[in-house]
This record gives sequence, structure tokens and C-alpha cells, in this order.
Amino acid sequence: MRLHRSALPAIFALLVALAAVPLVPSSASADTSLAAACDATRIRSAPTAGTVVDKLPAGTLVTVATTTTGDSWSVTCPSTSSGNTWYQITSVNGVPVSTAYPGYSALYGATVLFQTPPPPPPPSPYLEGIDVSQWQNAITWPLVPGAGKSFVIMRATLGETYVDPTYATNHAGARQAGLAVTAYHYAKPSLSPNDAVIQADNFVENAALLPGDLVPALDIEETGGLAPSDLQAWVQAWLTEVTLRLGVHPMIYTSPSFWTNSMGNTTMFADEGYTTLWVAHWTSNAGPTVPANNWEGRGWTFWQYSDCGSVAGISGCVDLDRYNGTDLTPMRVNYAPVGPLGLPVLTSVSPNTIGAGSGDATLSVTGANFVSGASTVYWNGTPLPTTFVSPTQLTAVLPATMTTVPTTGTVAVLNQTPGGGFSVPAMFTVTLQPAQITIASSASVVSWGKGVTLTVHLGPTGANRQVTILRMQANATAFTPYTTLTTDANGNASLPNYTPPVNTQFEASFAGASDLGPGTSSPIRVVVRQFVVLRPTNFGSIRYVRAGTAVTFTATIRPIGADLAPGKATFAFFHYVSGHWQRAATRTFVADQYGRASTTWTFSTPGQWYVRAVADPTPTNANSYWSPLERYSVY
Repeated sequence: MRLHRSALPAIFALLVALAAVPLVPSSASADTSLAAACDATRIRSAPTAGTVVDKLPAGTLVTVATTTTGDSWSVTCPSTSSGNTWYQITSVNGVPVSTAYPGYSALYGATVLFQTPPPPPPPSPYLEGIDVSQWQNAITWPLVPGAGKSFVIMRATLGETYVDPTYATNHAGARQAGLAVTAYHYAKPSLSPNDAVIQADNFVENAALLPGDLVPALDIEETGGLAPSDLQAWVQAWLTEVTLRLGVHPMIYTSPSFWTNSMGNTTMFADEGYTTLWVAHWTSNAGPTVPANNWEGRGWTFWQYSDCGSVAGISGCVDLDRYNGTDLTPMRVNYAPVGPLGLPVLTSVSPNTIGAGSGDATLSVTGANFVSGASTVYWNGTPLPTTFVSPTQLTAVLPATMTTVPTTGTVAVLNQTPGGGFSVPAMFTVTLQPAQITIASSASVVSWGKGVTLTVHLGPTGANRQVTILRMQANATAFTPYTTLTTDANGNASLPNYTPPVNTQFEASFAGASDLGPGTSSPIRVVVRQFVVLRPTNFGSIRYVRAGTAVTFTATIRPIGADLAPGKATFAFFHYVSGHWQRAATRTFVADQYGRASTTWTFSTPGQWYVRAVADPTPTNANSYWSPLERYSVY
């Protein structure tokens, strides 16, 4: 979940006070270790006329080189004071400024905003971690371990086709920063044929988990309109498919209320060996409520205890998690402990690009710390037949069955027990081969009105060919011709900006298959979904609202398919009271002919609020989706 913030007046810019602790004097010797005293402590590029570079959470450790004078400042945290002395900061959480913030050798913070670090707390029985998705945007991973985090669970996929656009970068960056990592799939259950298996395959094929990663997770928090018995069967089908393909029992993410109300509080999965529970419970400080008879006496393994934490290297809110223990080894897949051999080093892969369908490829891998009988080359998490040549050279065979379609993957080297784990991966690309018919889409999941562009590629020998686009709509059983295109001099043809009906699949066929290869492409599926856009009238300037302010919100509904169906829009207003969110009001309106509905809400009570809207919120309508969250701070 993301918390959006607008610029605040200067008096709020240096934020909220922590518990009072003794402050250091306004000068410090070189290489003094200090801690940020206030949430979102600002650091900037220069002591005079500098721009704000980052906001550090309270407790973030910095190294101070010297004290200098500069612009005047006035703050209310940790106490009301003013001055003009600034600390020159050379590292943040042990990471040099030049590494954490490329382009800067040092940054500056007002001296009053830093204090002597408190003594370390007693050892915790838990390890701290986070879970992330595309809503966290770009993450500065080298700062995260220094914030006390040991692991990260990141979204890889959603539904049957969606892949989180930040997943590959997050997976590589978090591993390189030394964090234990794994992936989760956000479930979109339905009763469509083989839906659970299709979603499971989407996850396995895109998560590309590596030995040493933690067990993967199924995030189940929507019913899709399924009854408890049907939802149980859906979850079991997903877990079974992933277990068969990966050889490991995934963990299950749920909340106590969802499992009790929507899954019938079943103990079946704990009994079947799915013993790792990741429970979401944000209202307990002592520990989470655990459903299914305390998960059949096993308790929780991971606990998501906050949906809005603050962590160095991450802008805005991030979910906070705990692991019930101090050793993640039992949670690792094919764990290979670091031993005397050291980590393998991968410097290059040749070739690093091959054509789809071009047959087996022999890869030459160059690096260091390769060991005979202990070093194995992996492609997208799958081990390849590997030959040891020297401590700096390996060869591996990439089978043709893994490169039948264009894709982007990674090559890495693993030193087995007593090896040193995985090298940093290198990118590898499988490109489109000429003389192969391929149909692609600019997007596999689209919202109504945006459209997709379907592109057919035949290769340089496929110029001036008649290509027929075949279409099969939802609930149909066969493809039928839709339109005919003519390829250009490069063998390409496009159907631009086309908005298909919901859940449509496409193929392409052409005349003259004998001289161009396969005559029919593999199907590509395009899903068109309804969505709701929620906007306040003065959007962008009211994230922080004074009590008594009235705001007009407009929800614009875009329906499934190409025909406008206004329907209804429901606005929901929630207030954070006594440790949990309470619905303050719900208002439903029939949208106008343009799909718009509006209401005005007065934020009368200070505190945290959020607003959402949904189109036609019928429990049986699996294609109704809530708008993105709008969060407000009322003062």
C-alpha cells in the first residue's frame, strides 16, 4: 500500500517528535555516529541553498564528518528551536553517501535533527522484514539492510497474466544487498476453467526463484465471489500446481478474518503440509491472531504487523513483517550455506542473446571462484548441464526447449555445498527469429478505452503477405477470422489501438506457410477490465486537510468491453479509530451517461482517513474493482 503526500508548510517539513533523548552539541568530531531524531528528517545537497535529497526515518544512523554554518532553519521536532548549523553526512546506515545517492559525496542535515544513538535494544526473538510491490516504486536496496531488515517478500504476479513491472529489478537488487528474498502471487480467484492452474503457472514462470531464496507465497485476500468450499478448492489447485512444479510447499498469506469468514476457517491446508503461515494482523502489539486452530497448533511463521511502515531507501509507506525466529535457513529452497569456497563471480556470458527456436545453445561463462564439481550455471532459476573448464571459465548447454519464444531471463552461477551461494546474475535475451510468425500485444491486461496494438512479425522474408487475425471471445470454443492485414517490407503488420471484448484470445495465420515456417501463431490473450478512477476536485493539494474542509470527489467508471455501461458508483469513507479502520459512511449513486458520479465529504474529525470508490459492488460481480486508495491526514 502507498501513502501519497503533498508538500507541507515549512513548519511541518521537519515532522513529528520522537520520545525525548539527550541531544548532542551543535558540533561533532569527524566520523561521529548519530541517529535521526525525527520521522522524515530531511537531508539536502548543501548547507546553503541546497535541495532536499531524501527524508530519513527516525533512528536512521548517519556518520558525520564535520559541522558547518549555512541557511537558517526553524523546527518543532524534537523541540521548538532555530539555528544555522549543519552536519556534513558521509554515510547513511553504514552505506557511503556516494553509493546510496549517486552524484553526491556528502549531504547535510540541521544539527538539531540528530542525536546520540540510543543503546542497542536487547536481542529480538524475531527477524524483521518487509513486503513490496510496484507501489513502492524504485527502492534504494543498499539502505534497507542497514534499517534492520533481513528479508523481503515481493509481488511477482497477479491473476492469470499480470507480472509486477518492478519484480525483476527488486529481486536482483534485494539479493545483491544481502537480503533473503522470495516472491508472492496475488490471487484473483474465479470459476473459469483451470483458472487456479493458469495463475499458478503465471507465477512459477515469472518468479524465477533461485536456490537460497525463501519459500514462495500465495496471497489470498479476495473471494472472486466464490463460496468457501469453491475457494478452498481453488486455493488447493494453486498450491498443488506450484508444489509440483517447484518441489516446495508454498506459504499462505491471509488475515484471520478472511480465513475465518471466506475460507471456513479450514485446517485442511495445515494438515496437508502447508505449514508456513504468513498472517496479516495490524491491530495487535502482542502478536497476531492465528486462524485454523492456531494453524493446527503450529502458530505463525511470518507476521505482517503494519501496512504503513517507514524504511530507509523506500519512499512512502511499506508493509512491515516479522519472522518467528532468528534463523531463516528452514525457509530457504535448496539452501547452500556459504563455505570456504567463497561466492562465485560472473563477469560475462557469451552469447548473451540468441534467437527463439534456434536450437540448443552452448554458453561460455567467464568469471572467478569456479570450482570443479561444485559450480553450476542456472538460467531463470533452472540448473543447466555445466562443464568446468577452469576456475575462471565454465560452459553450459541451454536446451532449445527453454528458448522457444522471445523472453528476457538471467544467467547465474551457484557454488554448491560447501559453496558460497549465487553470483550476481547477468541478463540474457531470447530474441524473435526471422521467418517465425509471432503475434504480440502492447498490453495483456487493459482498461476499457485504452486499447492495445496487436503486431504480427514474419521476418524479412515475410514482406507483402496477407495475414489474418483470428479472434476467440470469452466463452467461445474456436477462433474465427476477424480482420486481414498486409505485412510491410520488414514482414510486420499491426492492428493499432484496438479495444477487444473481455477475455479475448488472438492468433494469426497467413498464406505460404511452406516457405516461412509455422503457419499459425501461439494464442495471445488480452483481458479488458472495468476500473474506477477517483479524483477530488482539487486533486494534488489536499493530502493534508484541515478539519472542517469539504471536498468533492468524482468517480469515473469505465466498464468491461467497448460499450459504455454507467452502472453505479459507491464511495466509502474510512477513519482510523482505536487502532483500526472504521467505515464512516457509504454513499451509492447512479452514474451519468459519461460514467461519472460525485459526492461531497467534510473531513470533520482530525486523524487518518481514506477514501475509495467501486463500480457496481455486487458480491457476484468478479469484474468490479475498487479504485486506488486515497489517504488523507486531517489536522
